[in-house]
Amino acid sequence: MDTYFSRLELLGNSLEGEIKHDKITTTIYATDASVYKEEPSAVAWPKTVSDIRKILDFATKEKSSVTLRAGGTSLAGQVVSSGIIVDISRYMNKILEINTDEMWVRVEPGVVLDELNIKLKEVGLFFGPETSTSNRCNIGGMVGNNACGSHSVVYGSTRDHTIEIKTLLSDGSEALFGPLNNEDFKHKCMLDNLEGEIYRNIGNILGDKINQEKIREGYPDPKVHRRNTGYAIDQLLDSGIFDEKSNMKFNFSKLLTGSEGTLAVTTEIKLNLVPLPPANKALVCVHLNKRNDAFKANLIALKFKPSAVEMMDNRILKLTEDNASQRNNRFFLEGNPAAILIVEFVREKPEDIDNAASDMIKALKSADYGYSYPIIKGKDISKVWELRKAGLGVLANMKGDPKPVTLMEDTAINVEALPEYIDEIEALLAKYGKEAVFHAHIGTGELHIRPILNLKDTADVKLFRTLGLETAYLVKKYRGSLSGEHGDGRLRGEFIPLILGDYNYNLLKQVKKCWD
Repeated sequence: MDTYFSRLELLGNSLEGEIKHDKITTTIYATDASVYKEEPSAVAWPKTVSDIRKILDFATKEKSSVTLRAGGTSLAGQVVSSGIIVDISRYMNKILEINTDEMWVRVEPGVVLDELNIKLKEVGLFFGPETSTSNRCNIGGMVGNNACGSHSVVYGSTRDHTIEIKTLLSDGSEALFGPLNNEDFKHKCMLDNLEGEIYRNIGNILGDKINQEKIREGYPDPKVHRRNTGYAIDQLLDSGIFDEKSNMKFNFSKLLTGSEGTLAVTTEIKLNLVPLPPANKALVCVHLNKRNDAFKANLIALKFKPSAVEMMDNRILKLTEDNASQRNNRFFLEGNPAAILIVEFVREKPEDIDNAASDMIKALKSADYGYSYPIIKGKDISKVWELRKAGLGVLANMKGDPKPVTLMEDTAINVEALPEYIDEIEALLAKYGKEAVFHAHIGTGELHIRPILNLKDTADVKLFRTLGLETAYLVKKYRGSLSGEHGDGRLRGEFIPLILGDYNYNLLKQVKKCWD
């Protein structure tokens, strides 16, 4: 009998990789690191670009969706789907080329970040953006979500370091997207294929003066560097193609980075590399009596040019007490701080670190922020960062049914406005009798705020969306981004029109329709 699954078997026989649809496999792939669950019809592990092309062709004929999956660390439901899940992590994980002279690397999307940086360390280079899931997240996923990490104060986001992306488009054709000058762009617009149509489409959209005005008005404040809400057409608008004052080349990689795999299938990525940071570093762990002091102390810390400023509140610190793997990493804690700021300094000379740390501590004391400021050096630094990275995992160990949930945890606001924004977030939570956990990237205005909800309770399930909606209104008020690094996904996708405006959202729909 000719059924969907019999045709799926025929597809599997034609692949160099594998495809399965048994219950165990589809159950395993029904979840990612988010709160969402949906069972796919099948899971494929392609070995080659040809395999992916065959899967796309099959899905087109069957009118099935295709969802690319890397490490599965997505927190907004990006890689759960009722269609075919294509897991590129098993086979498409090769480091293809390292160019030390020009400082770039070319990789397949399934390469794990830590494994890449271990290899690059041999030549004195590394890929700057990092995440707390660096030992398992894949470069393809980092591109999809425009991942940032703790050191984005210095190294920015994945978008800032993505040079070229080789893709398969929706019709199965191959396209390489990289930096283009005006003549290159005009040539691309003349192509008689889907790639040419994509360039003509963006040229028409961004060449319109009204569209330019609406984009600049409606998109987040450019001072908010972690901007992942919707497609980054504002980044393309900054190129010399559409801004005569700009010498920036047009590069569709800026759009694909952060598009969460919704426009094309990534098969290769060329990334910019940076030199390994100086060996001299130290952490100042600022202990605060009041949690909200952290948001103003952060502004003082940033004046001294740290390489990172991270926050952990007392709820997370408390959860690490009972965690056997983290107990020894708490060695630097004194008393029971309401929050700590982990401020990292990296300098060429040890005395420059000592001076920066000393000056910052003096400024914090003068403003009456903090009661203890232990300075951590040497091998103990990794213990502190391990404690910080564990923050995401230990939250799941909170006793009882109420848990800190991913919802409003990815908002990014101008650091100058962060104290006022947090006051309004706390008022919002108090209105519904709820509390939250605060941690992560305070230095760049992105805090992982996780409200404590019981998703087994129908009232809290309803409140889940209510809090998401009201947070979106607050983010809009402060011209922030609803997603700083985790992406829109299912979690925040419905709020994109609210943040960017209906006019800009319709522009994004035009982009999506063209690429599809």
